[in-house]
Amino acid sequence: MRSVLPLLALGLSSLVVAKDGGGHGKDDTGNDAYYGSTSSTSSATTSTATGTTVSGAASSSNSTSSATKGTVCETYMCITGVVNGSATTYTMQSTGKANLGWMAMGFGQTMANSPMVIMWSNSNGSITLSQRQSSSEVMPTVVSSPPRVATLDTSGSDLTGSTPKFSFTIETSGGTSQSIIWAFGTTNPDDASVSANLVQHIDSGPTTIDMSTPASSSDTSDPVSDPNASSGNNDTPLQPYQKMIVAHAILCTVGFLILLPGGALLARYTRTFTNAWFGGHWVFQFALAGPVITAGVILGIDTVAKEGQPQLADFHKRLGIALWILFYVQCVLGYVIHRWKPASFAVTKKRPVQNYGHAVFGLLIIGLAFAEVRSGFHDEWPAFSGRPPISNAANIVWYVWVVLIPVLYFAGLALLPKQFGQERPGKKTQSDCAQDGYTDEPRYSDRS
Repeated sequence: MRSVLPLLALGLSSLVVAKDGGGHGKDDTGNDAYYGSTSSTSSATTSTATGTTVSGAASSSNSTSSATKGTVCETYMCITGVVNGSATTYTMQSTGKANLGWMAMGFGQTMANSPMVIMWSNSNGSITLSQRQSSSEVMPTVVSSPPRVATLDTSGSDLTGSTPKFSFTIETSGGTSQSIIWAFGTTNPDDASVSANLVQHIDSGPTTIDMSTPASSSDTSDPVSDPNASSGNNDTPLQPYQKMIVAHAILCTVGFLILLPGGALLARYTRTFTNAWFGGHWVFQFALAGPVITAGVILGIDTVAKEGQPQLADFHKRLGIALWILFYVQCVLGYVIHRWKPASFAVTKKRPVQNYGHAVFGLLIIGLAFAEVRSGFHDEWPAFSGRPPISNAANIVWYVWVVLIPVLYFAGLALLPKQFGQERPGKKTQSDCAQDGYTDEPRYSDRS
């Protein structure tokens, strides 16, 4: 009996030592992994892998049977998540449809305030893992103490072939359904530093990854080859600032591409049939379009200000402000032309040159507005909102509209001979004009 007691004591001591050693490996891993260096993350990954393996070795069958996984795919990248108790491993893989510069995923529904893990490869074969966050739709910056530390998984990463992949492990948060954001960039930072500058992604958006499917040892490790992968779910509700962008887009589109062309077409088609054309033209161009356009532009300025971005940072913003100013210049020009005529007009009764300039200037504004609206939904929306591009249906509608409006306007030029005939002094008698609903009182003085 005495010989048995020392053996029992030795066995209990061994168990205590083994338990304490496994706990220390996890802390060391977290600190090394964040800084993204391959040499340091290799040891960190080894520590983490050792800890996970030791933990799993005690009950390997239970660990395998309890793990669950799920995959979600977008155009340029797929993401697989494997939940295994307190740790979740995420693998981001390029689909090969574009050159890989960097890939990222974040935990949340919007880019603003979502903890992100951004990864890219370096020329020496290492992988940088950078944990960042952003308060708005701008380049995220490094977080020195992230809420959950991500650890590079070198065994799950592969830089070879046309579909490279990056893998990392992070503490499990919540259930098996996780709201995430993702981004894919085609320009490599060419800098191994975790704080390297990033060129803006070519695609991004929010989605949800369902990791409730039981994992199996026979499952593929490549997200792009997962037969159970789901397509991205971009039905995440719009955030307040995104709703402001939508309202801005609707108001400016209605003002610039419906009301302004409507006023121009009304003048083009009705001026030879009624003296009331100018009143209708004024109502469309100023009374209706003015408040709608102004409200839309102010919404855009306010949204940019709330997101902390410079007001004139890109083509869309600069052209938008320029169009707003040109619109009011055109309104003032129209008023001046209507109210004051040059001295030569009293003698020649010919249409003043500024009237032609007003018409051409108006067409130029509408043309620029078409370019502005397309840059808004095609470029600005995905870049500024952080959501996927607008459906191609918007492109189709835009192309139809950009053809239809000029066709309608130039078709109306067929009325020019009648218009010039009515404007020519002495061409009709007073009774002839009155019979047609006109007077000789300078009808053409109201022409623009």
